[in-house]
Amino acid sequence: MKTFKYCLPILVVACFFLFCGLSSCEKNYLTDGGLARTTTTLNTYEYLQSNPYHQFDTVLMIIDHFGLKDSLNSAGTFFAPTDFSIVRFMTNEQITSLDSLYAHVSAKFLTQFMFSDSTLTLDNATLKAVSHQNWADTICGVMKTANTFGAANSVFTYYVLQYIQINDWLDGSSGAPANDPTDGILNCQTTGIKTASGTNLNVLSNISDIKER
Repeated sequence: MKTFKYCLPILVVACFFLFCGLSSCEKNYLTDGGLARTTTTLNTYEYLQSNPYHQFDTVLMIIDHFGLKDSLNSAGTFFAPTDFSIVRFMTNEQITSLDSLYAHVSAKFLTQFMFSDSTLTLDNATLKAVSHQNWADTICGVMKTANTFGAANSVFTYYVLQYIQINDWLDGSSGAPANDPTDGILNCQTTGIKTASGTNLNVLSNISDIKER
């Protein structure tokens, strides 16, 4: 019983500091198990290309197909989908090849995630969605949402950056009709990476249901 009595507080303290460590790095935490550096000497295209887990190989092929490399590197902010999201989209749309994908979408499939504004970060986001015009000439929303994590009889709050695919009206906006379809919410799994070409890079969750807007 003595062992349990004295180890329990140590375990609680360890869990607390482990959570605090993860929380402090939350905006740069990768689902592949590593931590992202906040700056890189690579431009945006090179940074995605250098991913050791090849999470953006298909995304880069789409960028090459539509000639978006220069646009990518000159974007102020890019919400990067991962290959997992691309595969999810292809499965939902019953697309079985890259050639079929190219025929099914346009450059807007990715330019909807590019912005001139380089300040679309977790730190700058608000709890209420703010509308922004992207390079696909459509309007989307950006916001952060609070989440909680319980540990050692305490509740901790952390924030997740969200990209909102607006369906007709921004949810909750004044004048929105009662039958307005629900907007699509895409969470970010990594945010705030600054590339050498000046892009603020936010990476969307692997399970994001992306659609062309």
